[in-house]
Amino acid sequence: MRERQKIALEIVWLEEGTIHLLVPFLHQEMENLWWVVDTGASKSVIDKTLSLRLIEEESEGSMATGLGQEMVETSVGTIRELRLGEGSFEPLQVAIVDLSHINEEYAKYSTKKIAGLLGSDFFYREKAVIDYEHRMLSL
Repeated sequence: MRERQKIALEIVWLEEGTIHLLVPFLHQEMENLWWVVDTGASKSVIDKTLSLRLIEEESEGSMATGLGQEMVETSVGTIRELRLGEGSFEPLQVAIVDLSHINEEYAKYSTKKIAGLLGSDFFYREKAVIDYEHRMLSL
C-alpha cells in the first residue's frame, strides 16, 4: 500500500465569503500554476491552453454543463504525468475546457494562475481527506 501524501493547501479569497482551496500544479516546464480543489465538480478539468503539453489521447468532446451553469464545449484527454506534492499519481482523465474566464476573475484578487480543477473523480479515487484546520490535503 502506498504511503499517504500530505499536500499543503493555499487559500484564496475571491470576494467576501468566497474561498477557494488550491494545490500547486507541478510540471517541470511550467511554474506558478495551481489546481482548484473542487469537490463539487464531478470530473476534473484542465485548461485547454495547457492541453497540448500535458494531454495524450485527446478525443472529441461535447457540450457540458458546468462552471457557472452555462454550457461549455469540452473534449477529453488523459494527463499521464500527474504530480502533486512529493507524489505522483495514476493517469487522470480530464475534460479540456477554456478556463480563461476563471483566470480573469482570479486576476482581480490574486496573482495565481489556474491550470485546472481537481474534481470528485480524483478525490474519490485517491481517498482524499481535507483538513481545513491545518490546511492539508491527504491523498
